[in-house]
Amino acid sequence: MKIRVKPSPGSKGVDQGWAVLSTLISGFAVFGGIGWLLDQWWGTRLMTPLGLLVGMSLGIYAVVMQFGRPEAVERTPTTARTVDTGIALRAAKAANRARAAQARQASIPTDGPPPADTRRETECL
Repeated sequence: MKIRVKPSPGSKGVDQGWAVLSTLISGFAVFGGIGWLLDQWWGTRLMTPLGLLVGMSLGIYAVVMQFGRPEAVERTPTTARTVDTGIALRAAKAANRARAAQARQASIPTDGPPPADTRRETECL
C-alpha cells in the first residue's frame, strides 16, 4: 500500500505574491475595459489608453496601501524571548569586542627589540 505524500502548506509569501499580481492585472483590465467601452460608446480613441494608465496607477496604489506597510509584530512570550535573547547576544558580542581591543592594546610592544623567541636568525649556517 502506497502512502500518499501530503503537500506542505504554501508559504505566506506565495499568497501575497499572487494577491499583488492579481490586483495589478485586475486594475489594468477593469479600467482598460471601461475605457474601451467608453471609446465604443463615444466613438473616440482616447479613453482606452487613459483607462489603462488610470488602472495601472490605481493598481499600484492599491498594492502599496495593502502590502507596503510591514505587519505589526505581536509581543507573544516566544517573540519576547527571542528579542531578549538577541539583546543579550549583542551585549555579549560588545563585551567580547572590548576584551579583544584591550588585549590588543596590552600586547603592543614597547620601544626596544622584540622578545628573543620571536627573533629570526639572519645568518645561515
